[in-house]
This record gives sequence, structure tokens and C-alpha cells, in this order.
Amino acid sequence: MIDNNDNHWTTATGVTAGTDSRGGARTKQDTPLSEVFHALTDRLRKEYNIDKGVLVLRNDEARQLAAVSTWHRGIARDGLRLNLPVDASLFEKVAEQGHVYTEDFCESFSGNFFERKLLLDDDSRSFVLQPLKSDGRVLGLLGYSSRKPMAFVTFEEGALDDICDRLGSIIEKLVYHQ
Repeated sequence: MIDNNDNHWTTATGVTAGTDSRGGARTKQDTPLSEVFHALTDRLRKEYNIDKGVLVLRNDEARQLAAVSTWHRGIARDGLRLNLPVDASLFEKVAEQGHVYTEDFCESFSGNFFERKLLLDDDSRSFVLQPLKSDGRVLGLLGYSSRKPMAFVTFEEGALDDICDRLGSIIEKLVYHQ
């Protein structure tokens, strides 16, 4: 499990992120957002049988989604900036609703072609989309898929809400207040 207390969380690779005494987001040694995502994914991978992951940023004013980092069976890819269509977008629907979305029947994936390719493999059996919020605004999404059915049930129960809220605060700091 991830070390988690009132002020920080530490990932398996030692990346520490959290809030300072004023509640502001911080990362240890100004770690890039993609490294925080990769470290978090590496840590969660065994517990949730994660095969594929994607970090998506959202600009609700401009109605834009952008995939900025991916993870596939241990291989991380960052430096990515893939603008995603919002038409027929499951990602945008989840962001608008602001609630965790899990699915255990990937064959009926209701997102668009790009979202399917970023999130699912041919043998994926379950997936989750977790909104990343700061001050009630959805600033991004964390998406994971697995070949194991029902791999992400605990996400619906709030198992990662605190960590995802802190990641949302980091996004707020690193992306929107640079």
C-alpha cells in the first residue's frame, strides 16, 4: 500500500507528494507530473493487476482533454500531448459527472476510438476512470485497465479518493499555476 498520512503520500519509487501546511500541493524535488503518475501506477500495478494506464488533463473552459502520459505493462511514455475529441467521449462524460466509473464488460466500451486505444488492450476485462479534482473542479482523469475482471471495485468504494484528490492538487499547482 502507499504510505499515506495527513500531509503526504509516498510512492514505491520514493516520489513524495502532498500538501504543505497551507494546503498547497507540492512534490519532492519538483518531480514532473508524469513521474508522479508513473510512480503511482508502478505502486498500484500489483494490487490492482494494472496492464495499462493513462493520465488525462482537462480544461473545462476550453472543453479540451489531453492525454499527457501513458503506462503499458511497465513501460512508461511521457512527453505526450494528445488532444482527444470530446464528442462521444466517455472521458468527458466521467469528468462532467465527477464520479469514479468502473466497467467489467470492456466489449461494450462507450468511449471514442482514441480513448479505447489509450485505455484498453484486446484482452482487457475491466477498467476504471477516476476523476482528479481540486477545489471541486475536475482537472484530469486517471484511467487504468486490467485483464482481471472486477479489478477496480475498491475504487468505487473510495480506496484512492484521498490520493487522487492530492494528485488533483498537484495538477492544479504544476499545470494551472506555473
